[in-house]
Amino acid sequence: MLHIDASQIPAFLNKTYDIVEDPSIDHIISWSDSGLSFVIHDTTLFCTQILPGHFKHSNLASFVRQLNIYGFQKVGNKNLWEFRHDKFRRNERHLLTQIKRKTSSRKQLDGSELWGGEDGMSQRSEAILTELLQLKQRQELLEMNLVQVMNTNDSLWNDLVACKQQQREVQDNLQKILYFLMTVHNSDGVDGKGMAMPGGMEGLGSHDGMGSMMGSMQASHM
Repeated sequence: MLHIDASQIPAFLNKTYDIVEDPSIDHIISWSDSGLSFVIHDTTLFCTQILPGHFKHSNLASFVRQLNIYGFQKVGNKNLWEFRHDKFRRNERHLLTQIKRKTSSRKQLDGSELWGGEDGMSQRSEAILTELLQLKQRQELLEMNLVQVMNTNDSLWNDLVACKQQQREVQDNLQKILYFLMTVHNSDGVDGKGMAMPGGMEGLGSHDGMGSMMGSMQASHM
């Protein structure tokens, strides 16, 4: 096993390597399939949960600027936060000693090389990048809120359907009870839909009507 002198590795690179290596946060940041680059999958969680614990800030733009200072390149499509350095590889931490901080030119420091601009980025590049990252974080938060609202709506709809079903069952049971009472109380034995309503049955659908009906039945059996 290769001996690695940690003092020869910049703290930023050591911390970044530890973060990417941590399997418990692979849903936030992880190695790519090839192990030659790493990907930030969730910028919101990365800024709120990872950066503050390792770098004492929550600014993704500052983290990206540090990557550029050490020669990392942004790869993949513009919507994918994937970064690569020839000496930053999975299971090869010893190569970190070969990564050097770049201090030669303003172009390298202002982020133009990382983002692919041949003429360099403007003096407002950092402000623009920060604003872009904030907008992306807000978008992700809105998407999360939208999913929660949709789930809540689904739950409310299911509750409404269940209530409607219960209401129909109560109505069906009430109709059965009314029909039974009418059949028992019908002294003429008339059956069917044309059956005459006996005294006190006209208001059976109401609370008062039901009470009147029950009183009538009790009196007839006394």
